[in-house]
Amino acid sequence: MKPKRFSSLAAFLEYCAALRRASSPSDEERTTLAAMEQVLGILTPDERASLDDATTSAAARRGERARRKLARELAARGLLED
Repeated sequence: MKPKRFSSLAAFLEYCAALRRASSPSDEERTTLAAMEQVLGILTPDERASLDDATTSAAARRGERARRKLARELAARGLLED
């Protein structure tokens, strides 16, 4: 299953977080989350961790680089609206 298109990277990340928090996800939600996790798989573990870490300016810069990398991947896969 291909995940739906998102209006922004922030929308993608928030939807992914919401699916992770779901207490009883449906089969469709689990499939969607798996597809989203596959996209996130292009990031290294450090890059993934940096998405939410802005404790220092260096961490914020790493997070911004990770977000740009992820946005390019989403655009390449046609998952971001134009």
